[in-house]
Amino acid sequence: MTQRPAPPLRLRLLGTPGVSRVGGGTGTPVQRQALALLAVLACAGEHGIARDKLLTLLWPESPVSPAAHRLSQLLHWTRRTLGAAGLITGTTELGLEPGEFACDLWDFEGARRAGELERAAELYAGPFLDGFYLADSGEFERWADSRRSELAREYQETLEALAVQAEARGDSLAASEWWGRLARDEPLSSRVTMHLMTALAAAGERARALAHANAYQEQVRNELEAEPNPSVVALARLLKREAPTGLAIGILPLVGLGDDAAARVLAEGLTEELMTALADIPGVRVAARTAVTAAQQATPDLRELGSLLGLAAMLEGSVRIAAGRLRLAVRLVDVVDGCQRWTERWERDAGEVMAAEEALAHEVAVRVGRRLAPHAQDATGVAGAPPQRG
Repeated sequence: MTQRPAPPLRLRLLGTPGVSRVGGGTGTPVQRQALALLAVLACAGEHGIARDKLLTLLWPESPVSPAAHRLSQLLHWTRRTLGAAGLITGTTELGLEPGEFACDLWDFEGARRAGELERAAELYAGPFLDGFYLADSGEFERWADSRRSELAREYQETLEALAVQAEARGDSLAASEWWGRLARDEPLSSRVTMHLMTALAAAGERARALAHANAYQEQVRNELEAEPNPSVVALARLLKREAPTGLAIGILPLVGLGDDAAARVLAEGLTEELMTALADIPGVRVAARTAVTAAQQATPDLRELGSLLGLAAMLEGSVRIAAGRLRLAVRLVDVVDGCQRWTERWERDAGEVMAAEEALAHEVAVRVGRRLAPHAQDATGVAGAPPQRG
């Protein structure tokens, strides 16, 4: 079967609108009325829209005859400027020729119909015709507002469906990410706020859940001049009472330096062993690797990362293999000010370490534990000392 060539033009209607050439190049300048015309035709789909309806939307105050003449001129200008004579089809009912145009709105709605919800969520780049207006056309503005609200609701339904699916398969971290995106879209919704707080708590991120509750309460008071939903306040109090004690730290994946693949493999293995060894220290809690990875995607700044996860410190380091020797450098960073609290280096025979990763990780954990012990005692009231491992 011959594959149909991709349409040469792409119409963006979600977020900042515009027309671009498929395959690269700069966007094609299109006047406002032409962009409004394309938006209406795109929303009309395969059924098209009557010329009379277009006249009412674009020139509501103009008599029929002058408005019809202006529409004919606009159609001619749009076809010529975009270099596509067959772009707009029909006579009494006008529509867009799909072979000439690709459109993010069509892709978004098609993904939803196909059940490809993650793809639909990524395609929604922002509100419909964001920042766009058409002077002297109240009818068009009312139409655009109505369509904008419909699409925003579809996007919100998509995010909620993804969050519920993640919860159903027991993926609390993914659920918190989808509820978080929905909360950014509906920041004043107490229902969404509670779902997000619950998902974050289930993912072991109570600090973030409480921080979001505080942000919600402050926004409700400032923007609505009202008291926040009592259910959100009650959930925040419950999470505070159930919050685990102890010093929380995160471990960034050790970096394998150089071109030696063995260094990268060893770095990954040592990272896992360090997480296990440090978790054995009384009074110290180690953030889940998935939580650290997700937070890293949100921010590269260690101070912000620590705040997101409610951590006191981050452990980072690097592994290098040269001339058969392994060099391991480890740093403990205070997430409050981003300064190094402690750093140390180890050098070993690379072959020996590969056979005894656990022993080296335990040695590093012992040193880190001594640095953390006073702080773990402050957090729990019990001085921590790493247990001996066999």
